[in-house]
Amino acid sequence: MNRDESDDPQRKMQDARGTNGGGRSGGGGGGVRMGIPGMGGGPYGGRRGGGNESDEDRQKMQEVVNPTRGLTVAEAKKDMEIDMFDDQERKSAFYTDGRKLQKTKDSSTQEISAHWDGNRLVTDEKTPSGRKLSRTYELSYDGTQLYETLNLTRGRSNSPVSIRYVYDQADARTANSSQTRQ
Repeated sequence: MNRDESDDPQRKMQDARGTNGGGRSGGGGGGVRMGIPGMGGGPYGGRRGGGNESDEDRQKMQEVVNPTRGLTVAEAKKDMEIDMFDDQERKSAFYTDGRKLQKTKDSSTQEISAHWDGNRLVTDEKTPSGRKLSRTYELSYDGTQLYETLNLTRGRSNSPVSIRYVYDQADARTANSSQTRQ
């Protein structure tokens, strides 16, 4: 992963939180703040904007938003299945043939519905809370980088969030460094 060229996911999510009124800035107003359990907003209340999420849902959302440090891409079946492996050897199988996906109990394998939009692979997913989520995978014009763009909505106002991750081709780094040495 090329951190210099990738977006900071926490900053993007904070920015989206600020645009939908969920963020607070400054000291503001005085008076007594009393939270109502489950409603948020105070020391005794639940979490603002997500009190009905389980710990498992929050963890899954963190996995969605936090990028992997490395990605291996393999074509399993021409134009029907693309397999990606992250730095922890978890497999994501992207199916573009419209098949019914299997529910997997194993967290190391995930099946995802996808389609081709020209030369871009686009997923059709849902966040743990059931909101729409899509990822777009696209090669750079010279084929040395893979761009992953994560698009989702968050908050009550469905504020759109777009996060871009850039992955350098492992062979490209070694090829470029060996060319400069010659």
